[in-house]
Amino acid sequence: MIASEIGYPVAIKIASQDILHKTDVGGVITGIDTPQLLHDKYQRLMDRAKKAKPDARIDGVYVQKMVKNIDYELIVGAKKDRDFGSIILFGMGGIGVELWKDVSIGLPPLNQVLAHRTIAETRIYQALSKGLRNKPPIDVRVLEEVMVRFSNMIVDFPEIAEMDINPLVVSEGKLLVVDARIILDPNVQPHTEAYSHLVIMPYPSKYVVPWRLKDGTEVTLRPIRPEDEPMELELIRGLSSETSRFRFFQIIKDLPHEALVRFCNIDYDREMAFIAETREGDRRVEIGVSRLILESNKKRGEFAVVVADKYQGKGLGIKLVDMLIEVARDKNVEAIYGIVMTENTNMINLCEKLGFTTKREQDNVTVELKLK
Repeated sequence: MIASEIGYPVAIKIASQDILHKTDVGGVITGIDTPQLLHDKYQRLMDRAKKAKPDARIDGVYVQKMVKNIDYELIVGAKKDRDFGSIILFGMGGIGVELWKDVSIGLPPLNQVLAHRTIAETRIYQALSKGLRNKPPIDVRVLEEVMVRFSNMIVDFPEIAEMDINPLVVSEGKLLVVDARIILDPNVQPHTEAYSHLVIMPYPSKYVVPWRLKDGTEVTLRPIRPEDEPMELELIRGLSSETSRFRFFQIIKDLPHEALVRFCNIDYDREMAFIAETREGDRRVEIGVSRLILESNKKRGEFAVVVADKYQGKGLGIKLVDMLIEVARDKNVEAIYGIVMTENTNMINLCEKLGFTTKREQDNVTVELKLK
């Protein structure tokens, strides 16, 4: 009845919690196009499974619509690693996944930028993005969306010890889940700390706030994201020589991609960076950024802040530092400190307004705010 509702041809697969890899026991039969053939193949499938796994609990079979014209077979998976927590895997899928070993690893949470980087690290990416012989390319953005949604599920459900979507097939430009499995982690309890299964904390959206400069300019203050890399570079390139020297202790007008990744792709549990974003015409621009990096014991942290030259003197610097203080209090940090050049009197005055103590040491001033 189900096969008739779905429409022939169909595929059937053994349904058993004790059989994870169905093809290893002959637990998949495809191309069934009549009710009589379905009846015969069903019995053959059950006999195969019972012979290969006599002790397996068999619930029955899955009946699925056959997918025609498969262009690519992919795998999306997740597993808890002892050191890195939950990790996400992407690559070439199908029954040859262990043979081809064309996979890459990402750490959740993924956003579209991180999903794209994970996909692009595989050899199959060239075929997906450009096509292969008579197989057309796909809309990689759709695949990125699947990766992000998969990542969100792994983030939200620490109960998932392992999960595989294999294969995730591409057929006529559409992505279809042909098979999937989930293994639960018996050690996860209701009182388990949120996100303890992740090595990187999810984006802290609670810190996103609208704000106005003294001149009324509307800005959005928010934690930095990996996709902010172009705006971060534009901010750095636009700084005056003096502002650049005050921030970096040298004049920097450019940074390589590797350094910008380090600035923008952060672990929100161990550090925080806030950017101030506004619009100039039809462009989104970053006009300031503050950063707090915690020491290994998370009791102290070093901070820094920089504001684009034409937006200085409008209260943005003190607001960006104030937001770092809020984060430090939330994380029970005992003190935050910064190193300021002696001639950077504006920054020294800003810190003194916020209650920092100052200590002059040769060419620099150490500013510190005790929170406990």
